[in-house]
Amino acid sequence: MNLKLKIAIAILSFIHISLAIARRSTDGVAHHRLVRLHTMLITSTVMLMSSYYMWKRINFSIKKTKPHKSESEISIANNLESDTDFAITTLLPSPNPVGNRRLRLLCLQDVAQALLLLFLFLSHIALFFYYILLGPEPNVIAITALSFIACYAHILIFLLIADILYYSTRIIHNKVSANSVHTYLHENRSFHIMLAVILGFMFMFGGLYTTHTDPVVREASIPMNKFQSSGGNVSIALLSDIHIGPSVGRTRIARIVELTNALKPDIIAIAGDLADGLVRDFHGAAEPLCNLKAPGGVYFATGNHEYMHGNVTEWFWFLENCNITILHNQNKHITINGQKMCMAGADDIYAVRAHVPGHGMDLNKALSTCESDSTNVLLAHQPNAAKVVLNDSNLSKKVNLILSGHTHGGQMYPFVPIVHIANAFVRGQYYDKKTDTYVYVSAGVNYFGPPIKIFGGCEIIFITMNSKP
Repeated sequence: MNLKLKIAIAILSFIHISLAIARRSTDGVAHHRLVRLHTMLITSTVMLMSSYYMWKRINFSIKKTKPHKSESEISIANNLESDTDFAITTLLPSPNPVGNRRLRLLCLQDVAQALLLLFLFLSHIALFFYYILLGPEPNVIAITALSFIACYAHILIFLLIADILYYSTRIIHNKVSANSVHTYLHENRSFHIMLAVILGFMFMFGGLYTTHTDPVVREASIPMNKFQSSGGNVSIALLSDIHIGPSVGRTRIARIVELTNALKPDIIAIAGDLADGLVRDFHGAAEPLCNLKAPGGVYFATGNHEYMHGNVTEWFWFLENCNITILHNQNKHITINGQKMCMAGADDIYAVRAHVPGHGMDLNKALSTCESDSTNVLLAHQPNAAKVVLNDSNLSKKVNLILSGHTHGGQMYPFVPIVHIANAFVRGQYYDKKTDTYVYVSAGVNYFGPPIKIFGGCEIIFITMNSKP
């Protein structure tokens, strides 16, 4: 390890340790700003190492050429050039045919390397668009950079898979016995590297298609023991993970509001992760939320991003001015279609770690006045909070339905296994027989950061609650 690299590692280590200490000694808005800055620096540090790896691998494929040919073979090949090759030869003159071919080859390599550098550069600056060029609609450069960072992640994963296969078969090939699999991988290594790049862009364009079309409306029917047979059904439209930010703007929000109101729900529930920034930057994008209408009310409970990316107090003021009820470890009793209901909401699990004064998940407080003869619905952003409720005999008696989000269904295919490992519930409807409690986890109406999501991953959930037969 050379001296320059040692100095760079020492400086980075000092910066990260200093920020970690500063995070522990601050709270409120100052804390979340430090968290965002530190997260960005951690990501950038990891990406620097990843980009070096990607540059080496992809550059190997770009520079890979066919075996050297003699001048006589090149001369014969040049005589068989197509009209296009002839035109290039004419436009790029050289004293000899060999020079012409080399010049054309160099030009193609230079262009490919320049495009690779541009791709890596835009991927690296993507996170800066949470601070600059913010407004009611996404900036085209921000959308491009954020899309590229998703493509970057896919390419990196595919390259790692290709390398794992290559080196594992090489070990077998060298240590155990010669095998045709490694021979094939070795001879076609350049092709497999380029295949990883192509697949990365294919997944990116597929994800862009999903996020630039209308969210899917998914319907669910849930029987409620405490519903009065003399009353009617009650419908809830669940919106989770709206993520207003550098890649989600006013046009997208207005369309979501239009689709939600068209369902004519009795109640609208927003289960956290409303925005990824400050009100001053995204109030224009968020304004269509003021048009959400439901006879039983519109309710909001916080997600982790309210504490990571914005000033939660300011967003509370904004939502209250839109006649949206804030369930900040609180509940509200309503009667809709002849059914008694208690709409409760708890602060997100992350709130305690965020060091925001007065915030922290308090399920007992959130459900404190919910009565046993009413149907009680709890908004808890993370499904792991739902698991806490179900594991507590006192709390589970007070809840009939828990509405969550957070997981995004994985958002991108490579991350689907991770959300299954990290969350008690991942997506869709669940029933806990022991407590007679239903849990519904939405994959979210939008996405975080890169405007890329799995097919059918953007969804509005329309739940019809009815009496048990």
